[in-house]
Amino acid sequence: MPPVSAATLGGAPPAWLRGPSFDLALIVGVLALALVMGGLACASPELFLSVLLVDLWLLAYPHVASTFTRIAFTREDVRRRWFLLFALPPLVLLGTATVAGVGGVMALSSLYFFWQSWHYTRQSYGIARAYHRRSGAPGRDRLGELVVYAFPLWGVLRRAHQDPGQFYGAPLWCPPVPAIAVQLAGALAALALVAWALQHARAPRRRGPGSLFIASHVLITVISYRVFDDITQGWLFINIWHNAQYLLFVWASNARRFAGAEPPQRFLARLCQPEHALRYALVCVGLSTAFYLALGQAIALVTWAALPVLLVVHLSVNFHHYLVDAVIWRAPRRARAHG
Repeated sequence: MPPVSAATLGGAPPAWLRGPSFDLALIVGVLALALVMGGLACASPELFLSVLLVDLWLLAYPHVASTFTRIAFTREDVRRRWFLLFALPPLVLLGTATVAGVGGVMALSSLYFFWQSWHYTRQSYGIARAYHRRSGAPGRDRLGELVVYAFPLWGVLRRAHQDPGQFYGAPLWCPPVPAIAVQLAGALAALALVAWALQHARAPRRRGPGSLFIASHVLITVISYRVFDDITQGWLFINIWHNAQYLLFVWASNARRFAGAEPPQRFLARLCQPEHALRYALVCVGLSTAFYLALGQAIALVTWAALPVLLVVHLSVNFHHYLVDAVIWRAPRRARAHG
């Protein structure tokens, strides 16, 4: 990892994860990308479909594929993560098929919407924790963590109260949520944000890129869940943000993991060197394109009656990704004890 810049922010050195260029791309660049692409998508139905296609092909599918660079690209990882690679997929497929058999398309759509909301929040929590550890501040940033969770909770409760009925054309079930619950969640989120901001204003060591990241999380969450009444338009903003952010964060994690390999002998080690970042991105795009093109060919060959099966397979890939992420990004117990 490059040395931390000597520049100061409020009397403390900025706690970059890799350095100013990477971190500003991760925080500001990704946010700008989501806002620009989401804004274009809202301009017209035709642009919405075009932006959605770009998001799926260049961000969403590669972000799922990049997960496998953490568990399947070295012999050591395969031996260590064999359950995630070989045993978990059929279990997830069976579970997803069971949900579809019991509740139909509505159950699948509802499970996907609420689970991905939790998945996005957990990613923000993990990145916020990484920044807090880099800052060297004592203990945990409990107020920051509360902010990370409170705003998505407010947004999801608002969507449930809104009860849009559909999500990307599929029927969506939402639990009945009274308006007072949404208002209380909003008040909690606002109070947490004010308390967190005051805490950081008084403690220079806590200020820096980590604070900027949490602010970006708050902004994209408010835009996605509160500014837009249309659930599909709002979802696209945070989906682009999440996908692009994940790709950058996983690449940085792999680059740090293989830093100093002289010479890097393994394919992934070579691929994750900073000078090969573009090749890394192209490999992720290539792997995801191959998989989803194969799925598309399967759709073209089967009858309409078999389409629910393909939907189950497609969502199983996403659900497997959620579960794998929940395992591979957990810090070791010893590290958490000192975090």
